Parts: sequence; structure tokens; C-alpha cells
Amino acid sequence: ESSQAEEQELGADVDNLFSYYDADGDGVLTQDEFLGALRAGGACPNREELEEAFRKSAEAPDLRTYKAALRTLLRRRPTVDSLKEGFRGLALDIKGQGMVMDAELLKYLSTSYGDALTAEEVEALMQLAEPDEDGEVDVSRLAERLMPVAPSQNAPRAAAAAK
Repeated sequence: ESSQAEEQELGADVDNLFSYYDADGDGVLTQDEFLGALRAGGACPNREELEEAFRKSAEAPDLRTYKAALRTLLRRRPTVDSLKEGFRGLALDIKGQGMVMDAELLKYLSTSYGDALTAEEVEALMQLAEPDEDGEVDVSRLAERLMPVAPSQNAPRAAAAAK
């Protein structure tokens, strides 16, 4: 059983979040439900992490397995600083005002490497990126916008409220 500190770490609405994604109410999640619930809980697993977490459960993930996977993935979640550092290898300080990268390069990388984004996800990314009139993206601002301050506290509340 999870300790009180671990429960607090995940936020009070994780049980509601699990129930929301358990579409048929059978107490276990399909892989798609599991992914949706993890993302709504603030985790951003890639395909490999998702498959690993799904394999770790003897059968389909139940609430206990979901909480354990969410806790693990939230601990692995990148920070704003690590995202900024990752972007630095792709960006240039051409204006002397911070690191920028070409918006088209960002689109290309997002659809060509790792877990490729869908067209809808790229569109959402580009809205967050807010390219300037020259088609350049401020990578520091993008990193900050990609990593909200407390995602694990906000997402479960929103999903639970939608139920």
C-alpha cells in the first residue's frame, strides 16, 4: 500500500483520474487508457517507457500499478533547465538576446525523430513555440511553456472535473 507521502506526491485526485480513464469501469486500463491517464497525470512517457510500464503489470494495469508508474515517470520528467540545455544544441544566439531556432527545424525534428508527433501535436507545439516574424523560436520561453510549474497537480483536477 502506498504511504501517505507518496499519495500526497501524486495529488489527491489520482483515484478520480484513474476512474475517469477506466472507460468500462472494470478496474484496469487498456494500453490507450493507461497512456491517457499517465499523460493527464502529468507524465510524458515515450513509447518505450509506456510499453515498459505496461509490461511491468502482470495483466492490464490496476490503480496500484497506475500510481506506481505515474510516480516513476514523474520523477524522470525533464526540468525546464534540462529542456533548455537540450534545445541549445539546436539553437543559435543570432540576435544576442537568447537562443533561437528555426520553427521549420523544430517541426522537422518533432516529426522525424524519437516518438514522432502527429500533425495535431505539431500544431499545438507551434502554438506554444510562438515563432516570431522571422520564423524563429525562443527556446528558453518554449522550454518554460512546455513544463508547467505543477503539472501533476493541475491535470488530475481538470480530468476529474470533466467526469
